Amino acid sequence: MRRPFYLAVLALILISFFNSANPEDKAINASPSPVTSSTAAAIETPAPPTETPAAAQPEIPVGVPPIQAKPEEEAMKVLIDDLLPAGAVTQGTWEWDTAVKYSGEKSHTQPAEKGLAEHSYRAASVDVPESCLLEQYVYLDPKAVPAGIMLTFRFEADGKEGEIGVYREGEEEVFVFNEDEPVIYDGTLPEPGKWEKWTIDPDDLDLTGAKITGISFAVYGGKANWDLTRFVPSKKLKQNSALEKGPNN
Repeated sequence: MRRPFYLAVLALILISFFNSANPEDKAINASPSPVTSSTAAAIETPAPPTETPAAAQPEIPVGVPPIQAKPEEEAMKVLIDDLLPAGAVTQGTWEWDTAVKYSGEKSHTQPAEKGLAEHSYRAASVDVPESCLLEQYVYLDPKAVPAGIMLTFRFEADGKEGEIGVYREGEEEVFVFNEDEPVIYDGTLPEPGKWEKWTIDPDDLDLTGAKITGISFAVYGGKANWDLTRFVPSKKLKQNSALEKGPNN
């Protein structure tokens, strides 16, 4: 009865011996365990860190020249636009009007009067450019149309100071001058209710080569707004240049 027991024990010992002696066989014959998504993520080789791209630089067009101001714009010389010249001394009543304007933020005016009303300034001298025109923008109040308007320029020339005026009137002559007073009539009044450009040739006023030291803005009756006083290149300069070059140049 004991022999079968001993044989069974011997068989178990032999089986344990063979299993420990051949671990490779066990590993080869073992069925692989299924790979889950979590397992794959754990064993996946990490990607190398990506470099942060540099900020995109704007493309610069090749062969495109920079934008340049037109020659006539470069030659413009503004005397008044929103502000008086630095250090200016004023006379009369100056009112700045932000509701009625042509250029910038405001124009200048004065209270309406039945007769002559005038406001003016004096400042450091400004050279009158050669071959230029003076542009003055003016707005006549349609509810209080003036009977006349006038600009008077104070200037220095040849070491002397002087004044000369240029004026416009309606059907009635309202300005009265002395015989020796230097003034020039420049036509009828601009159209009321809209901004009009009043163009004055300094050559007509003998201001070529002079220095402007002040301007007076006068209105006879009614009300006017003034804005953007400036010198601009004269078209005569362009025409003369074209004639000098000739058609074949």
